Amino acid sequence: MSGSWCVAPAVILLVMAGTTACGGASDQTVSFCTDYGDAMHELVVAARNYADAPAEFATVYGATMDDLNRLRAGAPDERLRKAFDTASFTFTVFSEDRVRADFLTRADFSDNALVLACAEYGIDLSIV
Repeated sequence: MSGSWCVAPAVILLVMAGTTACGGASDQTVSFCTDYGDAMHELVVAARNYADAPAEFATVYGATMDDLNRLRAGAPDERLRKAFDTASFTFTVFSEDRVRADFLTRADFSDNALVLACAEYGIDLSIV
């Protein structure tokens, strides 16, 4: 048999949390991770423009937080949900948009808990 084919018994198809039987990330995992990456990318872009458009940053931040609440509900497994919670904790630390935007412009997302968890599923997120 070719190595590119995934063979599963006709009666039993085992799907691990977050991965397909072939070992790749499930569609739900890919969607969850890429949606997070897209949301963070938009937020970082808005943060970089904070000095010129602070109201726009506030709007993007509010919409992103609403979207992240929806996104968390769709986490495909507990591992990704916990990584999401760890990554999101950062946003509870800052109470001012100016400080939040400054942090986001300097953040190294390669250390972000959810970016690392998604990478374990083979999904590379480039936030910036």
